[in-house]
Amino acid sequence: MRVVLDTNILISAFVFPGGAPESAFRMALEGTIQLVTSPKLLAEFGGVLIRKFGWAADRAENAVRLVARIGLVVTPSAPVQVIEDDPDDDRVLEAAAAAEVDFIVSGDRHLLRLGSWSGIPIVPISVFLANQPE
Repeated sequence: MRVVLDTNILISAFVFPGGAPESAFRMALEGTIQLVTSPKLLAEFGGVLIRKFGWAADRAENAVRLVARIGLVVTPSAPVQVIEDDPDDDRVLEAAAAAEVDFIVSGDRHLLRLGSWSGIPIVPISVFLANQPE
């Protein structure tokens, strides 16, 4: 199953270990799901770790490398313009479309408000985990 874990989910997995986001990331580490990302999403992830959480650049770079190594890094071919209130959220949709993912997992209200996009369910982490086999 291919899944885009939005940047906010990855940030929570790395900055606040022990919660649901870390559980989803561990699923990717274990190969239960295939994590999908893109160069723009990876750059956002690293940038947020540095700017908002004060991570050193090399520590953030190591986290980005780990996500890139275990994930499928896609280069979207078509721009998406759906989320007017926060166009950066469109990068998540672009990655999802490029990899034909099964789910987008996010805590972002703009994305969650969509409910689904191009047939791809957009769900909070709790819903995603509740629907995974034991």
